Amino acid sequence: MISKVTIRNFKCLRDVTVDLERFTVFVGANGSGKTSILSAIHNAVRAATGDPQKVFSHERHGDWVYTRGGVGDLSIACWTEGGEFRVEATAPEGYPPDPEFLQKGLWQYRISPQGAALDQALYPARRMVFLQMNARELAQASYSDHDPPRIEYNGKGLASVLAFMALNAPDAFAELVDIARGLIPRLKRIRFRKAPVPRTETEVVRFGSDTVERRVRRMLQGELILLDFDHAENVSARTASEGTLLILGLLTVLLGPSRPRILLMDDIEHGLHPLAQKKLVEEIRSLQGRFTDLQILATSHSSRLLNYLEPEQVRLVAVGEDGHSHCRKLSDHPKFEKWKDEFSPGEMWSVFGDKWVASAEALGA
Repeated sequence: MISKVTIRNFKCLRDVTVDLERFTVFVGANGSGKTSILSAIHNAVRAATGDPQKVFSHERHGDWVYTRGGVGDLSIACWTEGGEFRVEATAPEGYPPDPEFLQKGLWQYRISPQGAALDQALYPARRMVFLQMNARELAQASYSDHDPPRIEYNGKGLASVLAFMALNAPDAFAELVDIARGLIPRLKRIRFRKAPVPRTETEVVRFGSDTVERRVRRMLQGELILLDFDHAENVSARTASEGTLLILGLLTVLLGPSRPRILLMDDIEHGLHPLAQKKLVEEIRSLQGRFTDLQILATSHSSRLLNYLEPEQVRLVAVGEDGHSHCRKLSDHPKFEKWKDEFSPGEMWSVFGDKWVASAEALGA
């Protein structure tokens, strides 16, 4: 478990420190920096376990990695029960901390500590998964060469993992279906059928002593998910609702063959009916009771979801007048003690709003 993170000069996060619970939900307006907090944590673990230059020099979807108007190093520090680990990026000597140099891979990186101390601090944060699933990828037929198969960050590969579980881990698959029935009205069973999956491969062709590479498109036999409901059978996942697919994806990650220790997830309630949101929180509590090393950090836009959480599990994120993001606990509100027994967390968020998060009074509290 990661108990705390400090982020400096990463995207919109100029200087943010966040205490984390085993189940923490970040709420706030679009563009407030919720996902950036999850991305910072994910990047810190990836950089500390791999090549930081590949992590930070890759600019995805036009995002600026370094804070605009920032001063000093890019730094992300995480605390676990094994200790603290820190990833820092410094601009080339004699140059200002310009994002252009970061994207060109010219920055210098430091990972601390090193050796056994780093391994000890990192161990609780290993087996981390960052999900930004979409229904289109979840619904597709899939084929996997991996053993066991795995779900990609966007949901691709769901059918392969579920089919693997049905064949190789029938008890876990039966439990997944049973939980899904409580969240998806009238669901009876999950089945599969073979379906063609296109894949482009590189093939080497020899002409005498010369070789030429060419791209070849092949059709492989994959798996397609079929859903049986009380009122309809043989429903292809491609025609299922977005909420149904997102629930199946989340449960498969949490119960599948490659269960993570830490799950980072965008819009955890997306596509879910308010009653299903309540049941989802109940199932997460149940799973965390069984898997004592499981931590879930998620973003949400739902005040309904917050009603089923403890106030200590809610983090509010807002952009201040300086254009940078700030993050506070819901329980940090000056009037929290007065109203905590009268309002649920979702009602508090609705009444208090989030402008106070970045106000001078709150920051000085």
